[in-house]
Amino acid sequence: MNEKVPCAECGAAILPGTAERTGGLCMPCKNGNRKNIEQAKAYYRRERELDKTCPFRALWRELVDKVYNREGGFSQLTDDEKLYYAVNVLIGEVYNGGFNQYFDNSAGGHYRHAELGLIQLGATHSLELLRQAKATLFGAADVPGNRAERFAALDQFAEPPNLKALNDQFYEDPDALEDKLRAFAEAAGLLRHD
Repeated sequence: MNEKVPCAECGAAILPGTAERTGGLCMPCKNGNRKNIEQAKAYYRRERELDKTCPFRALWRELVDKVYNREGGFSQLTDDEKLYYAVNVLIGEVYNGGFNQYFDNSAGGHYRHAELGLIQLGATHSLELLRQAKATLFGAADVPGNRAERFAALDQFAEPPNLKALNDQFYEDPDALEDKLRAFAEAAGLLRHD
């Protein structure tokens, strides 16, 4: 039986054979990944702590639970919750895959609430970008609430329109959306103060 030995750099227990082949280093240290691993661990520790203490994260988890796990889903949210939820989903989808992704996914069904939310927030630049993306994809027609109907409407294009310029402008965040959403949540009394 081989007794493990400490890594010469980080102290992690490694097999003697590994230590022989690597000059006494564990594989993460040998490959230069240890620093990244430790940074990731610290990042996720901070994230878990924020999950416990940040009232905005608690609000988001609560809204997602209501939308996906409770009878009535999105329709049973209050008007303020709908606006907050719809704008957050808009931000997440656009940052993840652009306006095309937003309208392709279920989030696009909440277009009207996202639009109203941006109006409520005074996010005029973001509102204009959202409306331009909508007009490019749907023209003057309303955005279908049903995903299948949105797909059918988007099938008119041989290739999805290039919305990169709109996406890039949205990423610049000229309205400071996160700050406006936080202020809105506080003013609307959406935060729990346990």
